[in-house]
Amino acid sequence: MDEFLFYKIFLLFLGLRTSEQKLSSEDRIVDGAFINITNVPYMLSYRVNNNHACGAAIINKEWGLTAAHCVTPFVDNPSVSLSVRSGSNRHDFGGIIHNVTAFSYHEKYNDRNNDYDIAVFKVYPPFDFNNKTQPVKLPENVNNFNTDWGLIAGWGYFIDFDPMLSEKLQYVIVPKVKRRKCVKDYKGRYEVTERQVCYGFSQGGKDAW
Repeated sequence: MDEFLFYKIFLLFLGLRTSEQKLSSEDRIVDGAFINITNVPYMLSYRVNNNHACGAAIINKEWGLTAAHCVTPFVDNPSVSLSVRSGSNRHDFGGIIHNVTAFSYHEKYNDRNNDYDIAVFKVYPPFDFNNKTQPVKLPENVNNFNTDWGLIAGWGYFIDFDPMLSEKLQYVIVPKVKRRKCVKDYKGRYEVTERQVCYGFSQGGKDAW
């Protein structure tokens, strides 16, 4: 079976572990498992007309981060309401709703191969930091940034692909795929750029969008 079917290119990787964090065999999961928002307090539900559309992450009290493909369909569309929900295990209940007042996506974003698929947005009211709402932590030293495994959290698919969502926050932990193998498996079907990486198991079983 073609292994490329089981690899996903994660352009917005919200949960890479640093070398100070240990990963046990028990952390390996077959399918998505519930994770409490207190373990990933940076996670946001990015919402379009009050419906979950994408995952996002908190940068600071007023700004968040998501994928460019989550904002570009709504450029210059005043009929669309954009918001995020913070501090909740659920995308449809609890926490606090923040209106998205401005957003900007990378000027080199390419919707054909998802290169530079990154965007930032401003919210109001600002995030109120507590044990359920915190900015994503970045490594102080990039040399201590271990990318062998990645943690991906979210509620499900982008709204255009599939309306089925998990009510509660889910996560998967997947290994990094060597670049040469990833490029080979995608050859002729998808261009893997220098700014993209592949994570996943060749046998499948774990996945995330």
